[in-house]
Amino acid sequence: MSARFGLSLGLMIAAVAVGGWRMLLPGADSASSGVSNSVSTLLSTTLRATFIGGQASLDAQRNATGSYAGAVVAPPITLVRADATSYCLQLAQGAVLQHLAGPGGTPQPGAC
Repeated sequence: MSARFGLSLGLMIAAVAVGGWRMLLPGADSASSGVSNSVSTLLSTTLRATFIGGQASLDAQRNATGSYAGAVVAPPITLVRADATSYCLQLAQGAVLQHLAGPGGTPQPGAC
């Protein structure tokens, strides 16, 4: 057996051993899904916080006048519809379009 053949055989055995060990280890893929879940949670929290600012403006308007109509909300939130008992806020940021029908709603995908 030549040195070159021995080296090739050793490297092949090491590659198979490392590949097999890696396949058996859980967690290689769970790390990337954990990061993906963390990013989704962060975006969801940021989205809710943005809508909370708009809801606060609407609640102040209703306390002052008895209606949500006429309330002013800060960008990037848009007040699409408001009357004495309900409202719909919309947020468009890039390709993301979300809305919140209130009071008491949660952010949902799409327009009002």
